[in-house]
Amino acid sequence: MEFHPVLQAGPFTQTVATPEFVAQRLFIERGPLLKSLEDTVRPFRFTVARVSDGAELSGDRVAVMFAAAVLEHIAAYNQQSQSLDLTTIDDAIATISETMLKREFAFRFEGMFSPVRPASFAQIAFMKLLLAKDEKLLFGIGPTGTGKTHLAIAAGINMLAEERINHLVITRPHVLLEGEVVTAATRQETQYDEQFKAIEDALEALIGYDTFDRLAQHHKIEITPLGQLRGRTFNKALVIVDDAQNLTKRKMRMVVTRLGQGSRMVLTGDPSQVDLRSDEPSGLPHILNLVQGTDLAAVFKFERSEIIRNPIVARLENLYAQEEGGRPSLAA
Repeated sequence: MEFHPVLQAGPFTQTVATPEFVAQRLFIERGPLLKSLEDTVRPFRFTVARVSDGAELSGDRVAVMFAAAVLEHIAAYNQQSQSLDLTTIDDAIATISETMLKREFAFRFEGMFSPVRPASFAQIAFMKLLLAKDEKLLFGIGPTGTGKTHLAIAAGINMLAEERINHLVITRPHVLLEGEVVTAATRQETQYDEQFKAIEDALEALIGYDTFDRLAQHHKIEITPLGQLRGRTFNKALVIVDDAQNLTKRKMRMVVTRLGQGSRMVLTGDPSQVDLRSDEPSGLPHILNLVQGTDLAAVFKFERSEIIRNPIVARLENLYAQEEGGRPSLAA
């Protein structure tokens, strides 16, 4: 993988020349400009201090680079008017966000057709965790449409290309559809079915059908029903478990204990959209409670505001959440 600013460790500092009308908003009023910058780059952080040359930004490299670019943009395009209202701030942040997420912060992975372009700073932070070598068990939690599984698959393909792993395994629990007859196969989840199509689509979009087919033929990539994990141990592999909220406690225990030597596991899910029967509690909240306060796992949480599908999806999710009072729902 090519150099990427997100992956550079340690604090980063950059000084930006700030005209007086920008310095006024930063250091005296400390209002909408600073708050908007901080909100946009979360979960990354930066601080700002006044120096003789302007503003000194320190913190996470990606946050500092972005904040500096916004301040430089405002200074360049608003020097004459010296206008810095909310509209000006929002326009500058939107412009720089779109540019930097598509270019400077894009992940260029070996073997992929095109760069993986994050759609939010939360996606950058999640990818950073995915690519880290320390986390053996990682949970990506949040609403549907935040890109959790797509990013996990992209990271897995990169690890495969760099030979950090020998095997990429992707699975998901079978969701019983309305009117579906329960058979021994669906109960044990041992058969490959059409519910894996979304995973196939993601792989084909990232590396193309021919490469996907070749890697599958050589057992480098395996899309497997959940039940076929039972009794297996995965060494030097990345195991991705999609829709983890639809694992019962018993199945969750079976899945997370498949980890072998040199392996990692990523579980993605939305605890608010559980498709289990009412007498089968989800194993996702249970295991999150188990690992809380330990060093066994890293948990990354996406917010509804970070949904990257059509903007209407985020608004609909908020309405459903308000109506249900935060209670888990049965997603269709």
